[in-house]
Amino acid sequence: MGSDFKVIVVGGGPIGLIVAHALHRADIDFVVLERRAAVVEEKGASLVLNPTSLRVMHQLGILESLLPLGGELKTHVSLTKDGHVFNESPRYRTIRENHGHGLIAFDRAEVVKTTYDSLPDIAKEKVLTNKQLSNIETKVDGVKVTCSDGSVYHGSIVIGADGVHSKTRHLMRDIALKDDPRRDWDPEEPFIATFRLIYGSFPTPSHPGEGNDTQSPGKSVSYFSGPKRSWFFLTKKLPKPTSERNHYTKEDIDTAAAEFADFPLNRTVKVKDVWPNMLVVGMTDLQEGIAKHWSLGRIVLVGDSCHKLTVHMGLGFNNGVQDVVVLCNRLRATVQGASDSNPSASALAHVFDDYERVRKSSECSLVGDLANSGLETRMYTWYNTFYRFLSRYIVVRSVVESLALRFSFSPGLQKAQALDYIEASEVMNGKLPWLHPMKTSIP
Repeated sequence: MGSDFKVIVVGGGPIGLIVAHALHRADIDFVVLERRAAVVEEKGASLVLNPTSLRVMHQLGILESLLPLGGELKTHVSLTKDGHVFNESPRYRTIRENHGHGLIAFDRAEVVKTTYDSLPDIAKEKVLTNKQLSNIETKVDGVKVTCSDGSVYHGSIVIGADGVHSKTRHLMRDIALKDDPRRDWDPEEPFIATFRLIYGSFPTPSHPGEGNDTQSPGKSVSYFSGPKRSWFFLTKKLPKPTSERNHYTKEDIDTAAAEFADFPLNRTVKVKDVWPNMLVVGMTDLQEGIAKHWSLGRIVLVGDSCHKLTVHMGLGFNNGVQDVVVLCNRLRATVQGASDSNPSASALAHVFDDYERVRKSSECSLVGDLANSGLETRMYTWYNTFYRFLSRYIVVRSVVESLALRFSFSPGLQKAQALDYIEASEVMNGKLPWLHPMKTSIP
């Protein structure tokens, strides 16, 4: 576009790299600041991509390289701690029929690597590591970002894609309250954790394509099996909800995992069978919530930095991708429409406000996804008598699950948006139409 407009992206994880792709394709200059020493690290467990994100990956030219690395989920059973199977569900087949593709489980590191490798060299050069965000200064005509190593970057806006404990969000809050100490703003830690999560990956001990859950009072297990690697998520109800950030040691993880040793992953394999062969393991509190404020001046948030869902239903990453799509569609149009391709502060504020409005509205599925993922977590952990009854005796009825998929989950997927400035054919074609079809030609 030949302008000085530049985006500083904080965070080079899965969502930050999607931002990089979207900005590159929008012909908007950018730099990505990643605090870790390497873009690709063996960190985290699995990311489950649904058809909404697969569509965007197709637009960005990533899908063809990514698909062979994942395992489509095909079978689902629900078990009790003693191994009793009380439900077998066709949910994954139904999703494929409705939306043209099923859910695919990937190793997080492989999603990051493939997304990064798919960037052209000119864009890769803009992804910088060992860049820990230290400070953000906002000015009338731009932003100044300082990293802990003393390096300074100047740009037009900051996009914070730096996760649930976002430094960008914390600095944005500081700026807001410094400007007006009485201002109504989010607390420093805006999300509440009611559950603790142990996540891990290990060599696949069974056939690929399983997506199971094991339920018990206060504890649950989710299991996904891929072609070579599988993943579990061990969830436990905390003694009381907390917004404090906890750090866990290896000893903490081992002690907590021992409580799940005899929990089944499927009909034949238990947690204790795969524990000696763990490839990655970690433990964290499982936050939930949507921040009240997603932007301030020239700073805007995406992904887990502004909303956090539980791992159940795999909706966290997918909602982050939708953030990028909705934001970048508006940002590109505004930059392109500005007389010098340098939108005013008021024009950018309108972009950010409209992005947040749309994402929080019924035009998108975020609010419903937060409720549904939290509901599933509480059902699987038999949070109380009501949730136990709902999970064991109501949702297991095929007609109930079919209605839930048709009138709750599927309509949420149908609402998903695609990048409106990239031509692409629609590769996800199912029984239900997308409300925002791909642009097959751009004027």
